[in-house]
Amino acid sequence: MNVNLIVSASRGLILSFLIKDSDIAEIKVEHRGKEKLVGSIFKGKVKRQAKSLSGVFLDIGLDKEAYLPLKEEDSGCCNLSVGSEVLVQIRREPIDDKGPKATCRISIPGKFLVYLPQDSKVFLSSKIEDPEKRDKLFKVLSKRLNGEGVIVRTCARDISEEEILEELERLRNLWRYIQKKAKEKKIGLIYEGVPAHLQLIRDHWREIREVVVDDREVWSEILAFIEEGYPELLPKIRYVKNIGVFFKKHGIDKALTKLFSKRVWLKGGGFLVIEETEAMTVIDVNSGMGCGETLEENALKTNLEATEEIVKQIKLRGIGGIVVIDFIDMKDKKNKEKVVNKLKELFADEGSNVHVYGLTHLGLLEMTRRKETPSVTKLLSTKCPYCRGRGFVKSAELILYEMEKELGYFKGRYLELRVNPSLRRQVENLLEKTNLKQWVTVKEECDVPLDYYEVFPVG
Repeated sequence: MNVNLIVSASRGLILSFLIKDSDIAEIKVEHRGKEKLVGSIFKGKVKRQAKSLSGVFLDIGLDKEAYLPLKEEDSGCCNLSVGSEVLVQIRREPIDDKGPKATCRISIPGKFLVYLPQDSKVFLSSKIEDPEKRDKLFKVLSKRLNGEGVIVRTCARDISEEEILEELERLRNLWRYIQKKAKEKKIGLIYEGVPAHLQLIRDHWREIREVVVDDREVWSEILAFIEEGYPELLPKIRYVKNIGVFFKKHGIDKALTKLFSKRVWLKGGGFLVIEETEAMTVIDVNSGMGCGETLEENALKTNLEATEEIVKQIKLRGIGGIVVIDFIDMKDKKNKEKVVNKLKELFADEGSNVHVYGLTHLGLLEMTRRKETPSVTKLLSTKCPYCRGRGFVKSAELILYEMEKELGYFKGRYLELRVNPSLRRQVENLLEKTNLKQWVTVKEECDVPLDYYEVFPVG
């Protein structure tokens, strides 16, 4: 697979685009200078218990308290009381009014392994399919582990035993350093996680053919990172002053615009409507031109095509949490299973991060995807200043209705009517029709909401 990474930075943002075989597969957004939370390790103190939520709230030195769910498998955290100190790792950034979400089950990613200091098992990537290789890796690591665990990455299948054990020892030393630092510090950040653009390199270093960067500071940071752990990538990193050529080549400008569109068209003529709400993301599948001999066949073909685009959009937009998909209704049970199985197959590379629960009685597919940060769309947008976050503004028809009623109260008086320029023509037509033109002077106001108007008596 041909994989390229394009990293573009401004004073405020760092945007990373992972390109797989000419298609944009992932987009990462970082606010420059902002502390990296997800993956970072903090020392916290229990401020209050939340028995109804089966968890506790921690002071970890941030503006918002972190929520720590207490599960049976987190044996080291089950007996926490107010005032207890605990080492945690952030799993989800603060979203809206919610603080960060933490876990006691710390993991430290490396090049070939993910170190699990509080676990005691060896987990192997499902992509390592050779039984002999799996057995060998399991035995080698099991002998060297002592009350600790690891996840073996796919890239470990092609390296020597010595390299794996060297990384195991390096990760152990890092964990000892974290523990030592935690003893010296009261509350706050102990170990900062890897920034998103470096995380992409760490997770895809075997596949990357080229890394293109347009910011010298970020370029230097990437160079230092790959010199330390991924020297084979050094010839593949490029600094460019103008990244526009690469944006055009890979269609990045169009992809960014598409992120903010609710409607996504399918090749067969159908389309998706994607709505992100605070509670969940809802995706509606709509059919286009008939592509089958029967309604059932048409529904199946459109749904299967939609499934591929849905998975692409969820990954591209970084959508997490609860997702509900309203597929086109199908009667045949086997066809329903085909769509559900297709969705599971396309999300197979995300492992336990995605759970597909199947179709409800109403034909809605329910699934969840691990949510670490707000979606890319939300990270690159702001609440509408015109509608104060409601997501819509009044229609011209409603504004004219309200305006007509208010002008009626001042009938017989000279007035000044201030409006957004986009409404001027319709307002003048209203004044013409209501015989108020001689009484009302229209004045345009710029830099005001689209649905703005004010009436002022003159004289």
